[in-house]
Order: sequence, then structure tokens, then C-alpha cells
Amino acid sequence: MIFRQAFTLLRQNPFFSVVSIIGTAVSIAFAMVVYMVYDIQTANIRPESYRDRMVYSSYGYSYRKADHSNSNTGMSYQAASRVFGDLPGAELVTYTGYVTMEYCGASPEQGRRCEKRRVDLNFWRLYDIRFVAGRPFDQQEFDACSDVVVIAERLAREAFGSAEEAIGKSYFVGFRPKRVVGVTEDVSSLFTFAYGEVWVPYYTKDPAWGSEGLRGGFEVMVLCKPDVSLDEMKQQIESSLDRLNASLTEYELALPDLSTYAERQFFRDDFLNPMAACIFLGLILLIVPAINVSGLISSQMSRRLSELAVRKAYGASRLTLMSQLLIENLLMAFIGALLGFLLSCLLLWLGKDWMLAGGYTSGNFEVSIWLFLRPAVFLMVLGVCLLFNLLSVFIPAWNATRRPIAEVISGE
Repeated sequence: MIFRQAFTLLRQNPFFSVVSIIGTAVSIAFAMVVYMVYDIQTANIRPESYRDRMVYSSYGYSYRKADHSNSNTGMSYQAASRVFGDLPGAELVTYTGYVTMEYCGASPEQGRRCEKRRVDLNFWRLYDIRFVAGRPFDQQEFDACSDVVVIAERLAREAFGSAEEAIGKSYFVGFRPKRVVGVTEDVSSLFTFAYGEVWVPYYTKDPAWGSEGLRGGFEVMVLCKPDVSLDEMKQQIESSLDRLNASLTEYELALPDLSTYAERQFFRDDFLNPMAACIFLGLILLIVPAINVSGLISSQMSRRLSELAVRKAYGASRLTLMSQLLIENLLMAFIGALLGFLLSCLLLWLGKDWMLAGGYTSGNFEVSIWLFLRPAVFLMVLGVCLLFNLLSVFIPAWNATRRPIAEVISGE
């Protein structure tokens, strides 16, 4: 009966209903955009399925201990393996070389510039990248740094017509022929660490570039064990780094950008938590419009004071009246929330280049709109809907139901 009466009131007051629903939709849309940007950038989403358990080294730099001179960016494989090779809290460690742009194609004359990553076998265990044909390079091929390559499906279609046809064929990377052993699904460059177009093994015996063997071009990604916190892992890495530096005589290695995934994508400083900042901004985007909608609802409530007074005179409790008012407005808020959710998905999809990538898109930055339509996000919409309803309706409903019956009926 309450829901039927609520629908009747919506039809009887079309202007109020439309304004309230649109106000709710716009408010929730902007709040949801803030939440969804943070969620998409930090949640465990395939192929980066373990973001909440990851610690990243960045490339680091080395310098002379005596006077901090001769500073050079980069970390050699030998130095990285000494720091990260024996961490008790690590479930998986993968080393990757500098990402470079190389001319790639089916022949030296036909191709284009692509993003090449130098990776090891653990890279394919850490990132859930689906192979549409073939396989990743094996241990023997990696140890020998063979001329093998894994390419994205888009490149395979361009060069050979299909992923299956690419397997076993020669593919030129930097004008050097390599044998295609695997073809992966196309990975969006939204996934910063999993993204690539061409993957090749690296040579672990490369000589270091000086600075007591510290200089090089590697960074490290560490997957923590489930029972090891990110802070504990950072402490283990820093302790291992101290041991390495203590064994050196002239130079020292620094890893100032040691960070979690959220810190890497958002804030690096300890004084500002990215989740807290997004929640705070989202609440501001909700509270300010809720105050405006609350004023609109207060005006509407003043027209219904006589109705509420008569119902109280016939025995309706204050709780019953407030429940009805909240449910009536919850219906409008829910309709507005659904529209706001769809609007937020549309806004985020249309503006994904600058909202998700800051305008610096590269390679394949295709993002499916289905990425935004997830159960967790929908549950978040319901929670925001309830919060918005309470913020905008509770005080007007409280004031309307506390007025004495005689005062309302007499028109005072």
C-alpha cells in the first residue's frame, strides 16, 4: 500500500518528482564517477588480479656514498636479484626490463612501432593474461634468451591474418626475426603493468653498467603471501636493501619509489590516504546536493502537513509517518540512483582517456563499458542511494511529523 501510494504521489506531483529524480541522478553520478575511478584503478581486475597484494620497486638509482655524486637511474638484474631474490614474505617475484618502443612487423618493410616488454616466466604467472594461441616461452628458451616472442592478437591478425596462423612464424622486432611461440588476448593499456604488445625474454647474464654492478634497467614486482601485509613486505625489502648496501664499498642503491599499487597510481605521501581522499570527495559531492534537495522536500512537506495531522489524529504513530515519508522519497532516490549509475558509466566510458589515463593514453586503450557494470559497483549505488535519501529526507520528515495536530489544523 505504501509503495502504491508513493507511485500515486509521483504522478500527482510530476514537476517535483522530475526535479528530485534529476537532482539525485546528477549528484549520484558525480559521486559514483569518483568512486569508480578509484575502484577501477585499484581493484583486483583481470589481468591484474592481485593488485591488493603487490609491491613495486620502480627502477631506483645508485650514487657514490662519499658525496652522493655520480647518481644514475636504473637497477641491474644482479642487484635486483640480491635484494628481492630471497624475501620470506614473497609468494612470487618477477623482474622486468625497460619498456621500449620497437619497430615490429611480419617483415622489415611492413610493420609499426609497438611497445616491447622484456619479461621472465613469473610474469605470466603473476598476470592473468589469456593466450588465444600458443604458449609463453618456456624455461629453456628463457635461459638461452632465445629469439622467441609473444605478441598480442591484434598484431597477429595484422601480420598473419589470425592468431593460429602466427604460431611458428617469423616476426621482426627491432628488425630482428623472432619465432612466435604465443599469441595473447589484447590487453588494454589501462592495466599499466600487464599491458604490452610484444613480450620477449631478457638475458640475465648481461654485464652491469658500473657503480659496483648496480646500474641497469630492471624493476621488480613482488606478490606478497596472503598472510603478509604490504607494510611488512616493504620492511623486508628495505632490510634486504640495507644488507646489499652494507656489502658495497663505494656505491649505494636507493629505492625511493617502493610502493603499493594504490600508492603507485595515486598518492605516494603518507599524509594522504587515496581511499580516504576519494571517500571525502564523494561525500562532498553528495552532501551539498542533498542539502538543496532537502530544501525542495521541505517545501513539498509543508503542503502535506494537514494530511499528516489528520493521520496522526486517527492514531498513526510518528514512526509510521516517518517510515512512509522515507519510503516515498527512497523510491525517487532509487530511480535517481539507477539513472545516476547509468549516467556515471556513460560519463566514465566517454571520458575514459582523461579520467582513467590523465590524457596520456598509449597503445591499445580500449575499455569495455562492461568493466563499469560490476556487482560491487551496483551494491555501492544502493548504499549511496540510502545515504542520499537519509541526508535529504530525514530532517524535513522529522520536522513535519513533530508539529502538534491542533497547530497544523488551525493553520498556525
